[in-house]
Amino acid sequence: MKKKVLMIGGITLGALVQLFLPAWPIFGGIKPPVLAAFALYYALHRSPRGMWIAVFWAALLHDGLDLGHFGPALIGFPILGVLAHRVRHEIFVDGVVTQMIFGALGGMMAMCITILIYTLSGQRPFHFGYMLLRIAGSGFLGMLSLPLVSLTMNKLEAAFPKRKGYGWQ
Repeated sequence: MKKKVLMIGGITLGALVQLFLPAWPIFGGIKPPVLAAFALYYALHRSPRGMWIAVFWAALLHDGLDLGHFGPALIGFPILGVLAHRVRHEIFVDGVVTQMIFGALGGMMAMCITILIYTLSGQRPFHFGYMLLRIAGSGFLGMLSLPLVSLTMNKLEAAFPKRKGYGWQ
């Protein structure tokens, strides 16, 4: 129960961090993909049930805070979660290099799905150079955000005592 409360609270706090972080004009005005990093973190560290809860909560918050309509994160985050969850036993999930690679790939994949959905629905025009800039920037910011999210959540989870069999549970 404590882990689920920490997961929901962490993702909600991550949504506030993503909301208040400034957009990076050098990367086409995107913000760091903090919620995608939370979805990837829980896909790499939790059971399938915990992964689905985290992925859908992060996707709902991401699409709710985005200026477009609902859909890009609700499609992209489950794809990211399933792909990361399938390979989590073959990789060292707490390695910084692994987290940087997964963060970059996750950020780029989420941005590609967002661009595709917004272009197909006609909400935003497609400019090839601008979209490449946004995809590269999302990869760079994802490479920075997943290790920070992972470090923060590992420290928070370690701070809670693990008591079993004491009192009401």
